[in-house]
Amino acid sequence: MIPGDSRRALIARAERRLGAGEPLVGAAVGAGLAAQAAVQGGADFVLALNAGRYRMMGAASVAAMLPLADANEFTDDFAQREILGTVAAPVLRGVSGFDPRLDLARLAAGTHQAGYAGIANFPTVIHHDGQFRQALEEAGMGFSREIALMRAAQAAGLATLAYVKTRAELEAMAEVGPDMICLNFGWNAGGMRDVAQEFTLDEAADRARHMFRRLRRTNSDILCLVEGGPIISPDDMFRVWQSSEADGYLGGSTLDRMPLERAIIEATSAFKTVGALRAAESSRSRTLTEIRRLTGIFGHSDSMTRAVDQISQLAGLELPVLILGEPGSGRINIARSLHTLSRREGGLLQITAEEVNRDPEAALLGRGRADRRAALLRRKGVTLIFPDAGNLLPRALQIIHDWAEMSDPGPDRSRAILIGGSAAEFDRETLRLFRAALIEIPPLRDRPEDILPYLRQFLAHLTAPDAPGPRPEISPDGLRRLFSHSWPGNIRELRRVAEGALARMRGNVIGATELAGLIGGPETAPPVTAMAQIADEAEWLLDALRRNRFRKGDTANFLGISRKTLYNRMKALRIGK
Repeated sequence: MIPGDSRRALIARAERRLGAGEPLVGAAVGAGLAAQAAVQGGADFVLALNAGRYRMMGAASVAAMLPLADANEFTDDFAQREILGTVAAPVLRGVSGFDPRLDLARLAAGTHQAGYAGIANFPTVIHHDGQFRQALEEAGMGFSREIALMRAAQAAGLATLAYVKTRAELEAMAEVGPDMICLNFGWNAGGMRDVAQEFTLDEAADRARHMFRRLRRTNSDILCLVEGGPIISPDDMFRVWQSSEADGYLGGSTLDRMPLERAIIEATSAFKTVGALRAAESSRSRTLTEIRRLTGIFGHSDSMTRAVDQISQLAGLELPVLILGEPGSGRINIARSLHTLSRREGGLLQITAEEVNRDPEAALLGRGRADRRAALLRRKGVTLIFPDAGNLLPRALQIIHDWAEMSDPGPDRSRAILIGGSAAEFDRETLRLFRAALIEIPPLRDRPEDILPYLRQFLAHLTAPDAPGPRPEISPDGLRRLFSHSWPGNIRELRRVAEGALARMRGNVIGATELAGLIGGPETAPPVTAMAQIADEAEWLLDALRRNRFRKGDTANFLGISRKTLYNRMKALRIGK
C-alpha cells in the first residue's frame, strides 16, 4: 500500500469506527512485536516513536526528550526494520522538527518514499515549559517548527497527527488543519515508572471536552484523540473518551510497557513457584494415594476422583459427614478411612438407629451426670458410624449436626459419620444441614470406566506375588459380559466375581466361560451372530484406544490384557490398518 493510499485508508477506517460509535485507537510503540500485537488486538493505526523504543529498552518515555541519539534516524531505523511491511495497518512516523537546519520538505518527502502513511510531531516541545520552553521558541526550535512540519507533511500527501497540550497549541495547530489532533495529558501514570499527575480523570475529561468543543466550531473534520496522564486502563480510557466527546485514544505505555511489565512479573513469579508447587503437588499426590489405599477406591472416574478429593478435604475437619451410596459401594471403608486420616485417638463405634431413636437426647448427649459420661457424642476421640442413618429420627440428626458447634474443637471431640442409601431417605432440611460434608458414591453401573481398574486391583490382590505364569487377562467376550452387567452389589459383588473367576480360570485368561454363573446378563440373552460379536469387540477395543489416546501399552493395561494380545486382536479386526 503506497503512502497516499495508506492515508486514505486511515481516514476511511476512522469514519467507519465513528459511524459505528466506536473509538479510533492508535498504538504509539517502539518495537515490531508490540506493533504486531497491537494490530492483532484491533489497533487502527501504528505510530512509531522513539519513546516506545526507549520503553522497550527499560527506560522511561521521557528519555525521548534527551539528546541520547538522533531521534529521527533512531525511529526510522527500527520502524523500517520491524514495523513497515509487517502490520496490516497504516504506520505513522514520529518526527522531531527541533533542528532548524533540517529541510522539513525533504524530510517529509523521504518519509513518504519510505512507505509511512503519515507524520506526528514527536518528540515535541509541548513537554517543555518555563524558561527552557521560551528559549526554544526564541531560537526557532519551538512549536512553530512543529507547525511547519505538519504543513510539509500535508504537502507530501501524508496523514498528519499533531500533539498538543494547551489551548494555545490547539488553536495554532487548528490553523494548519491536521487530520488528527492528540490532546496529551502528560507522561503516563502506572506501572513500575509511575509519574505524578497534573490531572485527575475527571479533570482530564473536562479539559478535553471544552477544548474539543472549541476546536469543532471551526474545524469539525479534525479527529480528536486523547493520550497519557491518568489514563492507564481501558476503563479509564472509556470514561475520558465518553465524557470528553473525543473521537479516540492513542496509547503508548498503556499498550506496551505496563502490560509487558505485568506479564513478565506474573510469568516469572509463576516459574519461581514451580518448586513449591511441585513439592505441594507431590505431597498431595502421596496423600491421595494413601486415601485410595485406605478407602479401596481404585476407580478414576470423575465421580470417584471427586470423592477422593472430598475425603482429603474433610479428613482434617470436624464436621459430621453424610455418605450416600448403595450397599456394597464402599461406604464403610470411606468412614473408616476418615477416622484414620483424622488421627483420632479413640476407636470406631457403629451405632444403629434403633439404639438412638428410643431417646435421642439420652443416647447422644446424656441426661444426668452418669449418663453424660456414657453418652455417645461425649466419648473422647471416637468416630461414631451410623450405618442406617436414613432411619434416624429428625431430632437425632439435628443433635448430631449441632454437636460440632456445641463442643470444644480438637482431636478429643467425637465425630459422627452417617451412612445412607440415597438422598431420598432424608428430608430436605437434613440434606441442607449436611450439604457441606456430603459424599455421594454413584453405583458402579453409572461409572463403567471403573470396572476394569477395580477388577485388576482385586485380581492383583488375590493372586500370590510369587505365583508362576503371567498375570490374568480378560478376553473380549469376558469384557462384554462385565460391561453388560448392572452390578446391583456394586464393588462388593465385583470382588466376589473376581474371586470366583480366579477359581475357575484355566490358563491365564478370564472369559465369558469363567464368568458364567457368577454374574447375570448375556448368558441368558438371545445368542448373537458371529458378525455382531466381531463388531462388538471392535467397538470395545476402539473405545479403549480412544480413552487412552491410542497408546497401546496404556490401552492394554486398561483392558487387563497383554500388549501382544491387544496387537493380535487389532490385527484380526483390522483396526489401525
